[in-house]
Amino acid sequence: MKRLTIYCAATFAITWICWWPLALLVRPGTAVYGRPLFVLLYALGGLGPVIAAYRAVFATQVQSPLREFHSRLFRWRVTFRWYVIALALPVVLGLVPLGLASLVYPGSAAGLPARPWYMFLPLFLVMIAGGGLEEPGWRGVAQPETERRVGRPAAAVLVGLIWSLWHLPLFFIPGQLHFGGNFPVFAISVVGAALILAWLYGRTQSILLCILFHAGVNTVAALGWAVPLGRTGPALLEACFKVLAGALLLFAFPGQGDNALQPKPSGGAMERQG
Repeated sequence: MKRLTIYCAATFAITWICWWPLALLVRPGTAVYGRPLFVLLYALGGLGPVIAAYRAVFATQVQSPLREFHSRLFRWRVTFRWYVIALALPVVLGLVPLGLASLVYPGSAAGLPARPWYMFLPLFLVMIAGGGLEEPGWRGVAQPETERRVGRPAAAVLVGLIWSLWHLPLFFIPGQLHFGGNFPVFAISVVGAALILAWLYGRTQSILLCILFHAGVNTVAALGWAVPLGRTGPALLEACFKVLAGALLLFAFPGQGDNALQPKPSGGAMERQG
């Protein structure tokens, strides 16, 4: 409990101390996009989860040492299909709801940023820092610490709600994708993503794969392959699709990762999970 408390307090402190002032500064033009002050506050706020994760782990090494955290953070020896899942699932989660929304809400896909497919890789590399590095905190600390107390599905929902609240200042920063969006719909979508990530982490015990998945989700959105947050009806459909997908994965395909949250060997033969 101590590790979780330290993590949540630190990540909200770091991020909100940066992002709430930014929301106030952008309006009168004190901080302008691309200017050093804006970049500094925005980037530091986005790094809140990874900084807080290390703060929490360092403060609770009696519970488990830093090397155990790193064994999960850099765990790349997993069956190859998990890399395929981590990179392909974000595309499915973007395109399928987008197609459904186009049927239910004709014209809902109009005006999306139609970037070419070959931009996936450069955008993906950017999104590892612009979103993916949240995972050492949310999946590396918050999910397993909460899961030990309430179980995986309930922990995913709780972490998802806290994670969505962490994003709240972005809804007040003009120019951000979240600005003017429907926060309750966003929160449902984040809970859905948290369910899926809890499943992925539980099956692989790899924070690295969660980073790749998160970066993939952000890349798909940047390419225009997902329903934009500002369109409430289609966005709600997408959010519900994610929740259903996450629940299906967690309950229908729990896999071997449910055995425990104990550290697994980080070297030697390839880990065979799931």
